Amino acid sequence: GLTEPQAREKGEKEGFKVSVAKTSFKANTKALAENEGEGIAKMIYRPDNGEILGVHIFGLHAADLIHEASNAIALGTRIQDIKLAVHAHPTLSEVLDELFKAAKVESHATTKTVSEKVAV
Repeated sequence: GLTEPQAREKGEKEGFKVSVAKTSFKANTKALAENEGEGIAKMIYRPDNGEILGVHIFGLHAADLIHEASNAIALGTRIQDIKLAVHAHPTLSEVLDELFKAAKVESHATTKTVSEKVAV
């Protein structure tokens, strides 16, 4: 993904707004239980359509967490869709859950519709 300066430059050139959402590991029970509350996660995104432009994670097991965001970017998954994903509790993956839910996407942005419900 892109860094915030890269995303802002792209937004300026292509005419779209860029927003940032952040969350702290201090809000995560698993990180606190492991005495590792000193991390942050940051997402750069387009509020007009929910496109994730970049995600940065610093903290406990960041390398284990970034794959979810990387896959979302690679697959073109929008925030309004991925924030519906279930994250087990208590796990560090809830840091991303909170990050996706912290993003403010404009109400006119659409979500992908699923034609058939699948039991999991």
